[in-house]
Amino acid sequence: MTPLKNCQICHIPTNGKHHYGVVSCRACAAFFRRAGCSNRSKKCKKQGICVAKEDGFFACKFCRLQKCLNAGMSSESFQFNRDGYQVAKIPMTMDTFLGKPNFIIFRASNETSSSKNFIDVQYLIDRVAQVLQEGPETPIISKSKLGKLSLGLRNIQGATKYPDPKSVEMYGKNEALAQTEYDILSVTKWVTHFDEFQKLPHVLKLTMLEGIWNIWWKLERISNVARGIKSNLNEEMLRKLDKDRLFHAWDLKQLDFSWISKNTVEELKFFLDIPTEIRLDPMTQLMLDLDPSDIELSFMLSQLCFHYVGKRFQGEILKISEKFQEILADDLHDYYTIEMSNPYYMKRLAKMMKINNQIQLDVYRSKVRISLGHVFDIFDIEVSHPELFIDLTPC
Repeated sequence: MTPLKNCQICHIPTNGKHHYGVVSCRACAAFFRRAGCSNRSKKCKKQGICVAKEDGFFACKFCRLQKCLNAGMSSESFQFNRDGYQVAKIPMTMDTFLGKPNFIIFRASNETSSSKNFIDVQYLIDRVAQVLQEGPETPIISKSKLGKLSLGLRNIQGATKYPDPKSVEMYGKNEALAQTEYDILSVTKWVTHFDEFQKLPHVLKLTMLEGIWNIWWKLERISNVARGIKSNLNEEMLRKLDKDRLFHAWDLKQLDFSWISKNTVEELKFFLDIPTEIRLDPMTQLMLDLDPSDIELSFMLSQLCFHYVGKRFQGEILKISEKFQEILADDLHDYYTIEMSNPYYMKRLAKMMKINNQIQLDVYRSKVRISLGHVFDIFDIEVSHPELFIDLTPC
C-alpha cells in the first residue's frame, strides 16, 4: 500500500507525518487543535458544501473542522501543559520562604526569647509614682496655668545635660538607661506644674505619662539644638548657614547597642530613631525661624503631648486631653492679647502647629519601622514594663 503523501484535509503535499491520527499538514493539525479546544463554532453559510482551494486555503472553519473529524482526527491525543514556561517553575527563594529579606535572615538570632536581655524598670516606676505624689519640687506662682508650665520648663532646661561625645568614651547600656531615666523623670516633674493634671487619679496620670515622655523630648531636643546654634552665632552668620549643615557627628565606634540587638548601629538606624548627627535639618530651621518664647514652647510641648496621647488611648483620656488643650489654648490667647498686645498671632500659631504636626508624622513613621523590627526579630531585649516604652512597641 502506497503511503499517503498529501494532507487528508486540504490535499496539499506534505511529508506524510501523522497528526492526531491522520496524515495532515502542520497547518491543518494546528487548526484542529485550536478548533477542538474552542467552544465557539459558526455554522457554514453554504450548507456544508465548502471545499479547499488548490493552495489549501479554507474559507469556512466549520467545514474544515468537519473534514478533520471525518478524516479521523481525534482530540484524545491532545497534550497540555507542555509549554516551557509552565514546566520550569522558578524555585522559591529563602527570603520568600521565611518571609524575611535576605539581608536580615542570615543575621537574625536563632536563640529563643528566653535568652534576650531583661531589664527591670520597676525602680523607675516607683520613682515616677513618688514624684507624682510629692508634686512640684518648688512652689511656683503664675497668672496662668501655661505660665506655671513655662516656669517649670526653665528649671528643666537649666539642668538638662546631653551626652558629650568628647567626654564619653563609650555610650552603651548604662548610659542609655541613665539618659532614659533622666528623660522620664524630667517630664514627670514638668507635668506636675499643671494643676489640672495633678487632680487626675494616679492610674490615669501614669498612663498618660507613658505616652507623653518620649514625644515631649523629641520636640525639646529640637528646641535645644536650635538654642545652641543661636547662642553661638549672630544673625548674619545664621542667615549664611547652608541647609543641612553638619555641626557634629558621633563616631559610631563610641555607640554600643549590642545589648539591644546583634545588628550594627547602621542597620539599627533603619528600625530605631538613633540620632548620630546634629544638622541644620528642616525641623531645626523651622525652630530657628520661630524662635519661641518659654510660653510658646510650653504650649507647643503640652499641645503636642496631649493631642498625641488622646489619639493614642482614646476614651476617657481623649476627653481629658481635649479639656487640657482648651485650657492652655485660652491661656495662650490671653498671653498674646493681654501681655504681648498682639491679637494677630495666627501666623505664629500656624508655624508652631507645623512643627508639632511634623513631629507626630515622624513618630507614626518610626512606629512602622519599629513594627518591622519586631517582625524580623531584630531586638534582643525585654522590659519588665513595656507600656512605659509605648513608642518602641509595634503599632
